[in-house]
Amino acid sequence: MFLQTISITILAFLYFYIGLRKPKGFPPGPIWWPIIGSALEVSRIRKATGCLYKACMVLSKRYGPIFGIKIGGDRIVVLNDYETIQSMLNNEDCDGRPDGFFYQARTRGQRQGILVTDGSFWVEQRRFLLRHLREFGFGRDTMASLIEAEAVHLVEHLKKISRTKKRDSTPSTEPRDDCCRSRINSGQIYQLGSNGAIDEKEKSHPDSKDSNHGSNDVRTSPKTTLKIEDMYVKPEDYDEVRKLSESGEMIISMNEVFGVPVLNTLWEMIAGKRYSNEDKKLLHLQRLLNSLLKDVDMTGCLFGYFPILRILAPEMSGYKQFLNVHQHIWDFLNEELENHKTTFNPSQVRDLMDAYINMRLRTSNSESYTESQLLATCLDLFIAGSETTSKALETCFLYLVLCPEVQEKAQREIDAVVGRDRLPTLADRPRMPYVDAIVLESLRMFMGRTMNIPHRALKDTVIAGYRIPKDTMIVVNFNGILMDEFWEDPEIFRPERFINDAGTITIPSRFLPFSYGKHRCIGEVLAKSNVFLLTATLLQTFTFSVVPGETKPTIEFIDGVTISPKPYRALVNLRFKK
Repeated sequence: MFLQTISITILAFLYFYIGLRKPKGFPPGPIWWPIIGSALEVSRIRKATGCLYKACMVLSKRYGPIFGIKIGGDRIVVLNDYETIQSMLNNEDCDGRPDGFFYQARTRGQRQGILVTDGSFWVEQRRFLLRHLREFGFGRDTMASLIEAEAVHLVEHLKKISRTKKRDSTPSTEPRDDCCRSRINSGQIYQLGSNGAIDEKEKSHPDSKDSNHGSNDVRTSPKTTLKIEDMYVKPEDYDEVRKLSESGEMIISMNEVFGVPVLNTLWEMIAGKRYSNEDKKLLHLQRLLNSLLKDVDMTGCLFGYFPILRILAPEMSGYKQFLNVHQHIWDFLNEELENHKTTFNPSQVRDLMDAYINMRLRTSNSESYTESQLLATCLDLFIAGSETTSKALETCFLYLVLCPEVQEKAQREIDAVVGRDRLPTLADRPRMPYVDAIVLESLRMFMGRTMNIPHRALKDTVIAGYRIPKDTMIVVNFNGILMDEFWEDPEIFRPERFINDAGTITIPSRFLPFSYGKHRCIGEVLAKSNVFLLTATLLQTFTFSVVPGETKPTIEFIDGVTISPKPYRALVNLRFKK
């Protein structure tokens, strides 16, 4: 018994000693405590600053542009300036991706997909993905046509909604301030009356039946409001949309405007279909995903750092919600895969899912082309292709609302180049440098508040003179290169910084919102095209401004895997009334 006690004591001492000891030559950083590492210090700073990237900048000022922390059992090195970031991205020893519990749990117990895999498997999958996405339009004229169609669809439906004639309406007497306080960020569309009061636009759907007549006799229901998700519903499907005036002004919650249009462009290539913005299942999935991505970040989450918590405290650690959300998404993707398997024709490959099924039937390498790998890749594209681009667009229009002079200048350029008789296309982009500069500045402002997908040291290596042990997680803080002193006034939204004296676009070498090297984001062209075309098309038709009677939207952002603007609303006004 005595020897057993001594042995346990010695083992405990060694465990705590090793937990406190940093590897020789490791970057400086906060103290490592047994079991928790630097978790408490990082959490304290993060809570005080509100965001992970801000906490990293605080630690960077304290310890230098490269610092090291430990969360649970994970060693993490954070890079915060151009030189160290460029050095790491050019170092093949740092080309790995994390392989912890969190990164396995998201794809059913093993690393799959395209975002967090590495080695020859990642090279093979990335090559296959790029080759077949190009076949279905990625980076080509077909992609441009898809984006243009989504832009037209969004604008035309907004115009139709704003122009729907007033019928049998009763003016609202609800005070504007009370309305704003009670319904702020509710996702409703409002109509601004001629007296300055805000009235709800109400709708009833032709599918609803009048209880007295038992027929599709559509009547206005004062309790039913037109939601932002109804944008894509044809206005002619409504019997009426109640309005006070014919001004065409609407108040819109901007945080759900872009999700479906952005996803549709990508989903056409992946699964050969597009969704309506009223699709309840898709909207539910997007909201679940948005909620989940606010509770985790690029480095992981609580149950990832301390896996025992998934057993001891599955709800408190977020593990239960994590599994629930991912199960909903997997079910959604699997349903689409089953539809493809049922209708698959090897002589007529329609989209990426078909291409993957075809490859699976033809290849002997069944481990690389499994159904779960296909679903994991679709999950990654679902997140990376839709979530980040829609958040970038939210950021873009947030600053356009706050900077009316920028919006007016862009509209003058659009009017001069495109005019009013047609809608913008991607072919107009070379002749619209100011709108293009708005895209770049929006990406700088958005990505400058994010962290990259972590890298992993494949073997012991050196960065900026510091020794980085094998399997250390390496994270880039984009704030250190996109919003540092190089930009002179980094917190100011100023598209002119990307335009040279000749009036053409100039991009500094340190502008790396899509990373650099082998792991450069494959969706860069699609993201830039989406932001450019949706911005140009909406600005050609509408003006976006601060809602009268409300405070200006804040430029404080919500933390998470992809940072996002806090919910905000805009007064949307039709520019040219016929």
